Amino acid sequence: MPRYTDIDFNLSKNELTDDINLKTDINAISQSIKNIILTSKTEKIFNNSFGADGYDIVFNELSPLEITAQKFKIIAELQLQEPRAIIRDINIEDNKLGSYIISVTFSPVYDTTTVRNLNLEFTTSSQ
Repeated sequence: MPRYTDIDFNLSKNELTDDINLKTDINAISQSIKNIILTSKTEKIFNNSFGADGYDIVFNELSPLEITAQKFKIIAELQLQEPRAIIRDINIEDNKLGSYIISVTFSPVYDTTTVRNLNLEFTTSSQ
């Protein structure tokens, strides 16, 4: 039996149950982390403080110091909003070609030996 269950944001239909597919356990946590990073402050109605402003990285050319500050901002928001995950590391890579990659390494709280990596790529141009 899964410990955590969330709705799959793709809203795809499960052919067996005729209902929306679900994300469970570490996949539910991964989806939640991605959602938190991709949400901008003030975007969520009635909760203006939710979100890590991940898209701000792309549209503002950041210095190494600002990248470090953004990293700590993301860590703080994930720790606040996603108690099911232990954040091991976050890396923000600027490839100087109009894109950034945010890599999040985490473990679920129910199994600290399991480690998952989640990579999000932000780009300003269609390459």
